[in-house]
Amino acid sequence: MTKQPDGHPAGDYADDVVTAWSQVLPDVDASSLGFVVRLHQAMIAMEEFDRRSIGGLDLTAPEYMVLAVLAVRTDIDGLTLRELQPLVMYSSGGMTHCVDRLEKKALVERRPNPADRRSVLVCLTAEGREKARTAMRTRLSALDTLLEPLTAEDRQTVDRALRLLIATLGPWAPPAPAPPAAPPPAVPAAGRRSARAV
Repeated sequence: MTKQPDGHPAGDYADDVVTAWSQVLPDVDASSLGFVVRLHQAMIAMEEFDRRSIGGLDLTAPEYMVLAVLAVRTDIDGLTLRELQPLVMYSSGGMTHCVDRLEKKALVERRPNPADRRSVLVCLTAEGREKARTAMRTRLSALDTLLEPLTAEDRQTVDRALRLLIATLGPWAPPAPAPPAAPPPAVPAAGRRSARAV
């Protein structure tokens, strides 16, 4: 792909799509297609990036997302499948199978939900919590490498554009999940008491 003097691509598939439809429909402005095509390309590329970045950990992208969501919710014991689904952005049927696989790997376990006996809580095991931390370290390292060509200004520009896009999509965007609770503050060693002393 050729580049402009500023280093940015001079043309791509999205430009070809816009040009083609501008010729088919000369009375219509087809420029918005370029934006949509690039967005889809980015989504597909990120899905493949996620798959490859954690591929060596014996985790699929949805499995990783379940572990990551549960790992930061230190304020609760676990989440129901219904609560997990919008956070992981996975279908209900797919979510059930995903949790089944994680349970077979001993990374999560199902426990009775004290608030609703008709449902169960999906909870991390100790092995699952450690797996989540390892996966996040691996993914962050891969992300640093992936985004290295972008300057801080580039990243801020993309971030602002994505925020605006999500706000513009409005009712078509998934509901924003509740922010994870901050981890409890560390207790100074001198102020700690053993479990037997409680």
